[in-house]
Amino acid sequence: MTTLFLEPLDVWLFRDGRPFTAGQQFRAASRFPPSPLVLQGALRAYHLMVHSRVSPWDARAVAEVVGGPDDWGPLRMIGPLLARRFETGSLELLLPPPADALARGNRLQRLPAPQEPPSWLRVAAPTSALFPLWELGDTVTEKAGQRLWLPLTDFPAYARGEAVAGVPQDELWDEEVRVGIAQDSVRRTTREGLYYEARYVRLAPGVGLLISFAGLDWHETEGILALGGERRSARFVVVPEFALPTPPDPLPERFFLFFLTPAVFEDGWLPTDWSAFFEGSVELVAAALERAEVVGGFDVARGKERPAYRAIPAGSVYYFRAHGTARLRRETGLPWVTVSDWGREVGFGTVLIGGW
Repeated sequence: MTTLFLEPLDVWLFRDGRPFTAGQQFRAASRFPPSPLVLQGALRAYHLMVHSRVSPWDARAVAEVVGGPDDWGPLRMIGPLLARRFETGSLELLLPPPADALARGNRLQRLPAPQEPPSWLRVAAPTSALFPLWELGDTVTEKAGQRLWLPLTDFPAYARGEAVAGVPQDELWDEEVRVGIAQDSVRRTTREGLYYEARYVRLAPGVGLLISFAGLDWHETEGILALGGERRSARFVVVPEFALPTPPDPLPERFFLFFLTPAVFEDGWLPTDWSAFFEGSVELVAAALERAEVVGGFDVARGKERPAYRAIPAGSVYYFRAHGTARLRRETGLPWVTVSDWGREVGFGTVLIGGW
């Protein structure tokens, strides 16, 4: 496995999944951290241009080297995950704001789940036993003033229900809005009426993205690659491989999945069958998630937009109860735990597991 830490040389632009075509859409929103689709494309393009001799216009040769637009080829990736590097050179991995947390100031604490569904609960739900993540009379009512990122080192304490210090998002990056007008590349003039607005992200010093991958040749220990919209640049450096906490085996009777990256499920926010990811009998009893996001992008090979997928966002949390012995069903070739119906090879649905 090769692990890279990526830092911007300027602002970054990572569009959401909506098409951005002059005359049809004038605002390009930026989503940060970006989708794994962005990083897998950047890695495959760098490998193709630097480490191979095939023509980028020869679709068959390109597919043999890095895979085609409908598959991931030999690439296996985890990330991107947010991280910051201190002056000492050490890295701190930051987990997305948990959807099941409320904050007291800059401290995060997981909402408690009852042992059994309360008798007063009467809600139509896709599960036979819906557990609320709070109860009437709960004194924890303060909403977070801003999103708080969770240091990986504090995840075990957070899973135990302890209050831990979060990292405010405004300490990690700011957003910048820039305006412009489309250009006629032939006449080299502006095109009347095609005003646009783009929202960029400017990271704080030392803040960047962490990815780990296998399947591609990568001899450089540092360098520069194009990343995101407008081919903005990123400086990369090889760093020691990071390790996520080992999942329990077997799973505890009550456990939750904490999604570090977006996941795509066939039935919206649910997979068709949880048995694709678990051995034994498990029951979903609660879920905390924000509004769905759109995963898409541009298909360079075909010169058109990729199909758009609706994904649950990073930070989503799903609570389960196991009936008898249950284990994760691990996919061969993936050294990490992923739960997604699509894109598991390139990091969609990367999860941590805790007990409740």
